[in-house]
Amino acid sequence: MEATQCGIVPSMGLPKPESGTTEEVHDMGGICNGDDGGKCKGGYEYDLRSRIQEPRSSEAGVGERLMSFSERELDDTGRLLRERCREGGMCDAIRAYLQNPLDHWMDALRCGEGLGRTDMAAFAVGMNRTLAIRDALLISIILDEERCPREFLLDFASRPMLPRNARRLEKLLSESFHDAAAHPDMKRCSRGIGTLFDIIEAVPESYHVQPLAVIGYVLWWLGDDRAMLCAMRALAIDEGCSLAAIVCSAVHRHVGPAWIGETTGDTP
Repeated sequence: MEATQCGIVPSMGLPKPESGTTEEVHDMGGICNGDDGGKCKGGYEYDLRSRIQEPRSSEAGVGERLMSFSERELDDTGRLLRERCREGGMCDAIRAYLQNPLDHWMDALRCGEGLGRTDMAAFAVGMNRTLAIRDALLISIILDEERCPREFLLDFASRPMLPRNARRLEKLLSESFHDAAAHPDMKRCSRGIGTLFDIIEAVPESYHVQPLAVIGYVLWWLGDDRAMLCAMRALAIDEGCSLAAIVCSAVHRHVGPAWIGETTGDTP
């Protein structure tokens, strides 16, 4: 099932996917077996999983893996979040829920440090609960903090339907999409992808959908052909994932950001 609260990224005007572009894919090839070094359209070579394999500073200790989460553990976290939303209101509850994890996430994008167990659970459950959290993480990867500061991300995640927040996010994405000089920060994108793979490795499959969709979108933004693989894997788990379907449609139609020289449509 798609998360409960509609996000802004999947609603930006790309035509609906054509039949035949969202088949289930159970073998991710290089994406899942670690043999996934690649090159984006800008010529920057990187390994999607290298971030996971590097020693990292986190509550698990340098070079150690975090213990995987059980379905019950994450479901309990989700129930607690729902209770807080009912008791204190969605806006205040989401803001309090994300405050510290988002700070750590932004530090990870900037410096490459790994997230701790509490932060990973917060994002896995949060993306599963509300698409606004997913969209905030996505935009934080493809745009730097100068253009998209963490306070705006926090405000958008907690109040996505506020007109000024929706307009600002759409404007940021549209300007970046159409600006041929707006080259992505490859290191930032690689760190974001790696951190999302960290989360995927630690959580049950039912929590893989939104992280995979975000990875697919970022890869599409980079002009990386493996965007389709990640998006189709998300759809294999949940065929209702709108962001993954949009990525598949964009790749299928050869629509991409202006910086890779193939812009033929509106911002997804």
